[in-house]
Amino acid sequence: MSALFGVIAIPLGWIMKACYLLVKNYGIALILFTVIIRLILLPLNIKQQKSSARMAKLQPQLQKLQKKYANNKEKYQEEMMALYAKENASPTAGCLPMLITMLVLFALIEVVYNPLYYVTNVNKDDLDNSNKLISNLYSVSYELSKDEDTEDNSFAKMLKTIESENAGISEDEKYEKLKSQLEDIEKIEKLELTDKQWDSVISAIKLHNDIDTGFMLDEDYITPSLAKSRPALLNFSFLNKAGGKYADVIDIVDDSGKLRETIDDFDYTFFGIKLESFPKWNGFSKDSLLVLVPVLSFVFQLIMTFVSQYFTRKNNPSAADAMGGMKIMLYIMPIFSLIITFNFPVGLGIYWVMSSVVGLGQTVFLNMVYTPEHVEELIKKEDAKRKKSGKKSFMERALEAQQQGLEGRKNTSDDDADDDEEETEEKKLSKAELKELQRKKLNEARKRMAEKYGDEYKED
Repeated sequence: MSALFGVIAIPLGWIMKACYLLVKNYGIALILFTVIIRLILLPLNIKQQKSSARMAKLQPQLQKLQKKYANNKEKYQEEMMALYAKENASPTAGCLPMLITMLVLFALIEVVYNPLYYVTNVNKDDLDNSNKLISNLYSVSYELSKDEDTEDNSFAKMLKTIESENAGISEDEKYEKLKSQLEDIEKIEKLELTDKQWDSVISAIKLHNDIDTGFMLDEDYITPSLAKSRPALLNFSFLNKAGGKYADVIDIVDDSGKLRETIDDFDYTFFGIKLESFPKWNGFSKDSLLVLVPVLSFVFQLIMTFVSQYFTRKNNPSAADAMGGMKIMLYIMPIFSLIITFNFPVGLGIYWVMSSVVGLGQTVFLNMVYTPEHVEELIKKEDAKRKKSGKKSFMERALEAQQQGLEGRKNTSDDDADDDEEETEEKKLSKAELKELQRKKLNEARKRMAEKYGDEYKED
């Protein structure tokens, strides 16, 4: 599935890149991109709205059929299919637009989470290597800090112990021993880093012995969820956090400096806000204002939920009542957005806010313009056009296939019944009568074969 998202993300990345090249600011490009994607998906949303309106219109008739054939499920299925065919409706018609929309939205998240990959012309191999270095460096730092078998739970402490125990040791030997000791830690060993990956990690430690305690494990700069799942965004943190002290770590995977230059030139801001910053409350300070982003994301998602419920009750009361206890599921998305935006850089939170605002506007637009009355008019025009063309709907074809299947089963049942009846009659005959009957059947078979091949037939 992730491969599918990657394929869909490629053309979305082209759109995002075009937006960035137009405005030269990622925050504004993100807003433009969100609006464009929502407009692209609008026809699918309209199609889904029409499908929902068709099904809502049929609910009273479906309920009558359900009561009428409560004890005959097969007959209920037949009548339900006939009704769908007559009204050109399908209970699954709205699923395909919804599925396509979800695929696009998940692929869209891939683009938003990885702007360097999709928007810049950075060398993709260098970027991948940088991402792996960040992820591996974090994992090694974290597992060392949690190791209970040693008091030297930082790179600096381990190096100091190695120096005190090995007088006159060279720099290369010192870091080789550090690598060996780190590999002996069980949980670090399970990371299964390659020699090349270890070389990168050790190179980063050589540059900054305090990179674990001073940067990698500081949640003002890096969060565990981001380091493990989306390390690409942390490239910005290396350049812009801690006064840029650790920016040279990026050069480990690209000594030409082009990767760092590309990241540095990329305007990853939004009205002065650095989008790699994390929303965190630090008292009454300017930085603490970033917590408003997750709060706004939650609020707008919640408003969209209430608005959707309002229109559902207004346009289709029976469907709203049928949801019952399922309504609680509508509140999962607002809560989910709140958790996500608190654990990722503020840039992603701004995307969630914008997506909710645009989605809210789209929901109001669809329900105000495509009212049940308007949709019914459109449906009538579509049905008239289809009937004029002579094309059969999907449900009409499905109904015909079902009827043919039923007729086939009925004919088979009739043949079986005839055979059973014949067998019953044969059991009542005497041996002589049964022998005579078999002789007649054999002669009839021979006669048919002779007629078929033009031979002369003589009865025994």
